[in-house]
Parts: sequence; structure tokens; C-alpha cells
Amino acid sequence: MSADVKVEQLSPQDASEIESLFREVWPKAREYPEEWRRKRTLSREKILKEMEEGVYYFGVRKEGRIVGLYKAIIRGESVLGEHQTVHPAWRGRGLAIAMYKQLLEFAKEMGCKKVVVNILPEQRPSRRCVNELGFHKRGSIWEQAKGMWVQTYEKEVK
Repeated sequence: MSADVKVEQLSPQDASEIESLFREVWPKAREYPEEWRRKRTLSREKILKEMEEGVYYFGVRKEGRIVGLYKAIIRGESVLGEHQTVHPAWRGRGLAIAMYKQLLEFAKEMGCKKVVVNILPEQRPSRRCVNELGFHKRGSIWEQAKGMWVQTYEKEVK
């Protein structure tokens, strides 16, 4: 991982930039069904609503703009990490692994006992991240959206 990858909590002031990144990445994410891609291309208003409802957004800035982000949702004693988005020009540079590591740190800071993520089984970079960080499969592959099968992974927070 690149030492200069810093993950920070994003704020409501970042909502327009988050929306722009979603609009740039998700419509082109062909490994996901079209309906799911539309759901993931959130508007500024929806992002702000989620933030007000307790969804945490974390991201990476490069060259003055947000180029990668994910959401963290506290559910009881677990934190669900989801909606990871990395601008195509910044893939393969350690952003995803940095965000996974920060997700684990966030869970620890919040007093949660585990982190849960869902990934597409054929998504090798995501599988590499969860395997490298010691996540374990939980259950069987399941259909998260029509035609979209995912594998849940979890890791205890120490």
C-alpha cells in the first residue's frame, strides 16, 4: 500500500463531490446489474439524508479531489462497510486496502466487535483485500439484488 493514502471522514460539504464520483463510476460498473448501478448513483440530497441518518462516509483525496470512498453503517455490534467506489484512474494504487484498514480502525474506535462486507465473488481485487486482511467468509453466496450474487465476509475487531 502506498504510504501516502490517507482515509478521512467526509462531511456534508463533500456531498456534491461524492455525487460526482458516484455519477462517474457507477453507471460504468458493468459487473453489477443496471438496477443496482442506478441505486448506487446517489444524488447529493440522498447522500445528505444518509449522513443525517448516521451513515458515515470516508474517502481518499488526491490532487484536491475525492477519488475513492466507502460508507460505514453501524448495526448493533457490527459495522457494515459498503458502496466502495474508486475512480478508474486511481485503481491499483492501494486505495481499497487503505479504506478496508480504516474501516477496521473505525469499527474499533466505535466499540464494535466485527466488520462485515459483501463483495461479488468474481471481483478479484476485493477478494484480495479481504483475504489479505484476514476476513472470513460468512455463509453461502446470496442474491443481494436480482441477478447479483454476493459473498459476505466478516472480521472480528481486536
